[in-house]
Amino acid sequence: MRPGLLIQNAMALMISSGGTAVVGIAFWIVAAHLYTASELGQSTAEIAAMLLLSTLAQLSFGSIFERFLPVAGELTHGFVRRAYLLCTGVGFVLALGYLGLGFAHSFVPSGFGWKLLFVVAVVLWTIFALQDSVLIGLRASRWVAVENIAFGVAKLALLPLVVILTSVDGIFVAWTAPVIGAIVAVNWYLFRRRIPEHAAKSASAEKLPSTRTLIVLASAQYASLLSSVFLPSIVTLIVIQRLGPIANAHYYLPSMIATNLGLFCWGIVRSFLVEASSEPGALRRHANSTIRALVVVLFPSVLFGYIFAPDYLRLFGGAYAAQGTTLMRMLLISLLGSTVMVFYSAFAWLDQRVWWMTLRNVLSSIIYLVMVYALIGRLGINAIGIATLVYSGTTMAIFLPISIRRYLRT
Repeated sequence: MRPGLLIQNAMALMISSGGTAVVGIAFWIVAAHLYTASELGQSTAEIAAMLLLSTLAQLSFGSIFERFLPVAGELTHGFVRRAYLLCTGVGFVLALGYLGLGFAHSFVPSGFGWKLLFVVAVVLWTIFALQDSVLIGLRASRWVAVENIAFGVAKLALLPLVVILTSVDGIFVAWTAPVIGAIVAVNWYLFRRRIPEHAAKSASAEKLPSTRTLIVLASAQYASLLSSVFLPSIVTLIVIQRLGPIANAHYYLPSMIATNLGLFCWGIVRSFLVEASSEPGALRRHANSTIRALVVVLFPSVLFGYIFAPDYLRLFGGAYAAQGTTLMRMLLISLLGSTVMVFYSAFAWLDQRVWWMTLRNVLSSIIYLVMVYALIGRLGINAIGIATLVYSGTTMAIFLPISIRRYLRT
């Protein structure tokens, strides 16, 4: 039963990622035809900054939810509520600080209303991201797919309308407005139905970690943001500052496509973490199911993506295919190494040894940033692809032997 549940929840997350990717590609195709490359580049930078701040505001509670909610029992309601309050407060402070220090002056419109929208978007997106991890931790992953695909369709439908309503920051408005409905609907379901059901049916299977332990785990995961979300967001900002908004548009779209494929693999591993947390005695079975699913999903996807990269990018326009094909192919190949690290991260969370993963990951992250900074002036956006391939190779060299040894101990 449980390996089937693992695959069922993993499939739900892959459907979520796949559906979101398809609708997201449609969104950017429409945006690329409604807005200039400069406007699109500025909007992608604003979205990247918003996602960066909201990710920092989450304080790694996403991974904490997926590791410990399966065994939280009657403590679930208070655990989730306190995390929401803490993270939204941090998001509010970070967004104000980001604007106050002038980091967003090149892409957030100068009016007070637009700055307020940016702050509100950071706070709302923090909850929007955290609620997915709550659903996953409570084995309700099917609703993640429903929520994210509905959100994607809503923002796509809004995009032509905002062109009529405003000529400023329309892409960002369309991207963020549907978050409100998603937050209301999902949290009504969570607090009125799913969390009470979970508390009633499942007593705590293990003692929840102390506050000190949670801080240690969250701090380690926070440092890992250098390679998961923090670094790509910083690279986006480097591109727009060094090469301009048009180059950022040419970089962002290949990166988005490769990232969406990586989310397929991440969805499988997240499901593995939840099921292994619930049934530690069946860890080997869950690991085997996860490895098979990763192989089936990753290799054909990378192969087809590599072959048809120019065709995908041509949907956005000829310039995107001409400038972004080589980059997209390098990013796709690099997913092989990144997936190894993601798989190991589940074992690190199960063993509550996240700092070991983080310290090794920091080495690869430093190499990546140094290479991007050193090469981007001469090679343009392809410097990011070269740095990513080196990062991927370093990651595989570090984490593959460790992953094999940990798997053999299950």
